[in-house]
Amino acid sequence: MQYSRRIVLAARFVAGLLVFPAIISAQSRPQFPPPSAEMARPSINQSPLPGGAQSNVNTLSTSVQVAGPYATSATAPDAQGGLLRLTIEDAIQRGLRYNLGAIYAHVQLKSAQSSLVAMRSALLPTVTGGLSENVDKVNLAAEGFDASSLPSIGSYFPSVIGPFHFYSAQGQVSYSPFDMVAVRNLLSARQQSKSAQLSEHDAREQIVLAVSATYLQALVQQARVESVESQVKYAQAIYDQAAQQKEAGARSSIEVNRSRVQLQTRQQQLFAQQGELKKQKMRLARLIGLSADRDLQMVEVLRTSDGTLPELEALYERAQERPDVQAAKADLKAAEESRGAAKAEWLPSVHISGNFGMQGATLNSGRLVYQGTGTVNIPLFNGGQTHSDVQQADAVVEQRRASLSAKLEDVRFEVRSVWVDEETAGKQLVVATDNRLLAQQTLQQSIDRFKVGAADSVEVAQSEDLVASAEQDYIGSVFALRLAEMGLAKAVGAAEQDIPKIVKGVHP
Repeated sequence: MQYSRRIVLAARFVAGLLVFPAIISAQSRPQFPPPSAEMARPSINQSPLPGGAQSNVNTLSTSVQVAGPYATSATAPDAQGGLLRLTIEDAIQRGLRYNLGAIYAHVQLKSAQSSLVAMRSALLPTVTGGLSENVDKVNLAAEGFDASSLPSIGSYFPSVIGPFHFYSAQGQVSYSPFDMVAVRNLLSARQQSKSAQLSEHDAREQIVLAVSATYLQALVQQARVESVESQVKYAQAIYDQAAQQKEAGARSSIEVNRSRVQLQTRQQQLFAQQGELKKQKMRLARLIGLSADRDLQMVEVLRTSDGTLPELEALYERAQERPDVQAAKADLKAAEESRGAAKAEWLPSVHISGNFGMQGATLNSGRLVYQGTGTVNIPLFNGGQTHSDVQQADAVVEQRRASLSAKLEDVRFEVRSVWVDEETAGKQLVVATDNRLLAQQTLQQSIDRFKVGAADSVEVAQSEDLVASAEQDYIGSVFALRLAEMGLAKAVGAAEQDIPKIVKGVHP
């Protein structure tokens, strides 16, 4: 048995020398930054609208477009319930928590952070441990050992040995102290993670704009309802006055009928405006995690301000710090690092591996064993794969550089565009305010003349139409100004900070 044991050990040693595999570190591939997947963004559209039946002046037609994941939200725990008094701060905080735009951006950030952890792990040691029990029975003839190859042993040489077993408790370590591809991949992943963080910040800005603009639309619609309610009261008073004068013989039936038609027309307008207000509240609810059935009461009111226009150059400088601009710069740096990783495929890499532990026939007879291997991997020829990777990385860098250039110019265009909108809306608000006052004075004069019989219902109806048009122009001008101020805050990257003040009528 002593001979058998020694022969087995010798056979294992020789076989290990003959078939021991060379442990070579497989060089990492460069990790190219994924293309940026921008979500549909909320937008503010303002365009000239010729005057018509509802307007006596050329005003700005203002609308807010919210699309993609920003247009809906996850369901909040308190989505259902009774009447909810909602401030602009409450609406924004709910939007930042439940809007799908925020959720999607956070998921993208988590994905980028997980990629960063994976790239970092490639540069850290990998350590594992294990406990095993091995049972062997070896056919020495199959391994190339027989009596003829070892004549000194002669007939004592066995053809099969075993079965025998041994125990092993070892720890393995693997480490790459020098691998520039992995280093460059790590630097690229850091920039991608930074870009994802900035994109999440930009998503917050988009959500603040979407929620606040929709909240403002609801306030505007509420103001329109109140305006039409006031017009209904005027029309009701005129109708009652005409009916009384007819009873007294001072008015004809046609005058009463005209007054009644005017009253019912205003009532129809009121029903339409009230329905639109309900729908606008439903749109707001879906942005902030509430059910469309939830009844909302906006605490804020539609306010105006007399703020002055800021300087364009100062706005341009602030806009350079926008999170989406900084994210585009981080994307470019990530692409440049990936190009460096592609070029680093030509460089050698160093890999170290080994194990250390106890091994023995029984748990009590274990002996210290260890093994270590150091490998230098020198790339010589890979069929042009490195050249292909470098070309691909160059293309990504070129694309990211062009995207950044376009982004910077788009930001200037956006800032100047909303600045012009604010300037135009401010001028129109001045005129609309004066027209509103004149129209109200004209209506009051017509009512006074009607009461004493100096005017008929046609003149009063015309004055009421003039007031209705002036009110719509005034509300629309306030809406356009407030929305332009919101757009300017978003254009310079200060939506979350400034827009709540704007809704409250405070110029930031």
